[in-house]
Amino acid sequence: MDQPEPGGGAAGVGRSDRPLGRGLEDVSHVFLSPKADKGGTDPGGGWRAERPFPRQESAPSTLLLRAAAQVTREQVAAVLKEFGGALEEGLRGIDAEIFCGPCGEIDLLAIDRANQLTIIDFETTASDELLIRGLGHFDWVVGNLLNVRRMFRGQAINFSVEPRLVLLAPQFSSRVRCVARQIPRPRIDWIRYHFVETPGRPGIFFEPLAAE
Repeated sequence: MDQPEPGGGAAGVGRSDRPLGRGLEDVSHVFLSPKADKGGTDPGGGWRAERPFPRQESAPSTLLLRAAAQVTREQVAAVLKEFGGALEEGLRGIDAEIFCGPCGEIDLLAIDRANQLTIIDFETTASDELLIRGLGHFDWVVGNLLNVRRMFRGQAINFSVEPRLVLLAPQFSSRVRCVARQIPRPRIDWIRYHFVETPGRPGIFFEPLAAE
């Protein structure tokens, strides 16, 4: 009887040099690791599934904003009081809701960076009446300048120049802009605003309109 060769393994251990049975040679590549065939150095030996890394979804590069469903006067007033400088650099509010007799209330009174008194009125809808209301407030301030001086004696206001008027609305009609061109004074600045929905709370964007 032939003696087993030195160093020989037990039956079933190690890879036999004998040819595979009929038909197995053709399918053997399915069970062998590609790395093993290529002389891989994997210490575990056997087959290992190669799974791709999970796909990482990239963050969107653009934020979609939608128009706010409804805007109240309280919301607009709160924004103007808190972010007056967003309308114009250096603009600073000094009082709000100032009663003007038959002309209603001035929404916000401010001082610009040149210390010029600035009347700010707004509407939450497109309304030609906003121009009439703003002009009425300008007339009231000019006609009551001594009282205005006393009301704001602690403020550095340049009373040598007339107040200016700032009107805000979501939209202005072409008709009211045409009429405004025929008004020599006061200086009127038109600002269109847009309320949008943002994560957490509504946001606002101010768009100064160029003079026509």
